[in-house]
Amino acid sequence: MTDLLLIRHGQADHNLEGYWVGWGPSPLTEEGHRQAGAVAQRLASWSPSIIHLYASPLRRAWQTAEPIARRLGLKTVAHDGLREINFGVVDGLTMETFRQTMPELFAQWQDRGDLSFRYPGGEQRLAFFRRVGQTLDEIVDRHPGQQIAVVAHGGTIRGGLAWLFPDTMRDWWAYDLHNGSLTHVRFGGMGKSLVALNDCEHLDGRCFDERWESQYNNSEAG
Repeated sequence: MTDLLLIRHGQADHNLEGYWVGWGPSPLTEEGHRQAGAVAQRLASWSPSIIHLYASPLRRAWQTAEPIARRLGLKTVAHDGLREINFGVVDGLTMETFRQTMPELFAQWQDRGDLSFRYPGGEQRLAFFRRVGQTLDEIVDRHPGQQIAVVAHGGTIRGGLAWLFPDTMRDWWAYDLHNGSLTHVRFGGMGKSLVALNDCEHLDGRCFDERWESQYNNSEAG
């Protein structure tokens, strides 16, 4: 039995200010650092103990992984396959600017079930899901029977779940994932199971800044 713990990075500048960031730099806010510390404390008491720690190399994910690595005494392994989706020309825009300046593209983006949708200059949804899913499969295959923590992004985790549980692939947006949350997938002889989704027990119920929830909910931005 292999346990994969998927951790969304703590609150970053773009989450608070309401603009899209894919591969660009966006550091953690003070609240994001607090969330990262809370995740580290939660994982320190995980049983069986976590043996491996992976993270997206993007700044916000790496900053979230740092206190986890210190607390668990692990070395963080960077994996490019865990990066957020590349938003291409949409990167750096607010939702409203996206809607006003690219209305046709915005209308296409709103069809969440369209897996062929591609951000100009960026990635296609299905290709992104495949990239993340194959990365998670690779990590799990590398460490059978062990406990693995992965620090990544909202879109990355949604895409990974869509790939791991293909029956839900066209409903990927329904996975509600808050900054600093923990999602637990178990791999065993009977296949894969989703043990916990968006677990925020360690955050005292403060999972998300509600000012931005209506704007960012069900989007790839993460």
